[in-house]
Amino acid sequence: MSAKPSDPDAGVRIARDRLARREAPFLWQEAARRMAERLPLLRLQPAQVLDLGCAWGDGLALLRAQYPQARIVGIEPSPRLAEAARTRHAARGWLQRLRAAPATEIACGALHESPAGAVAAAQLLWSNLALGWAADTGALFAAWNRLLLPDGVLMFTTFGPDTLRELREPGVLELGIEAPSWIDMHDLGDLLVAQGFAEPVMDMELLRLRWGDADAALRELAQLGRAPHAATHPGLRTPRAWQRLREWLLARAAASSHGQVELSFELVYGHAFKPATSRAEHGVASIGVEQIGGRGRSRPR
Repeated sequence: MSAKPSDPDAGVRIARDRLARREAPFLWQEAARRMAERLPLLRLQPAQVLDLGCAWGDGLALLRAQYPQARIVGIEPSPRLAEAARTRHAARGWLQRLRAAPATEIACGALHESPAGAVAAAQLLWSNLALGWAADTGALFAAWNRLLLPDGVLMFTTFGPDTLRELREPGVLELGIEAPSWIDMHDLGDLLVAQGFAEPVMDMELLRLRWGDADAALRELAQLGRAPHAATHPGLRTPRAWQRLREWLLARAAASSHGQVELSFELVYGHAFKPATSRAEHGVASIGVEQIGGRGRSRPR
């Protein structure tokens, strides 16, 4: 049965299929690398790890380097991107076999689920720049909470509202071009708590990227992709709109001291854990069986 055009999961699959035409963009890789630098801060040594929205698969290699004996599964909505990730990891397979490490698995599935045969629940859920592809962030956090085991940890990156702030300058607005919008990190923290996560920690870095010409900058933006749902503005989609933006970027670069196209990206990092005991509702709290008799796991930090 074919998916209905209004099916948001089908729209995400089709949009992310287009990203498989090129290599992973620098910004996506850099976000994964910077998030991986934070993994050693966790005391957690997960046996099962999920990478939701694994895209080209760079995050899987970073996770494998940190957790050589864990079962690591990448979930990617796009069949084409999933195949690209498998191809990238095929060359690394011999090294994993040499270390007697489990093979890294890659499966097709929506951002809010683990497909049949993959990890049903994990101690660590990792997601790099995939949050913006969800039409309902709160619902996605709720789904991610269900995929985590008690005391499991969620780590993710996403863009913040200062991303592409240059495109909100009057000169661009006069062209009828609107920059996409993202949720403030404080609101993300509130959403995490509302969906059952505990002690969320949010922080950010402002990155300023420069390109030698406008076409290179626009290629990077195109390769990052746009989510096909109502939460994103349909701007920057026609060739005419891209050409207007290209001309504006060229004029702005010519007027700058460095002569290059410069754009800002607010990179937001978030992590939180799933408490072993759920929040009390109507005076009743849920306690997992594994917590009875002192067999509970230690809380990750």
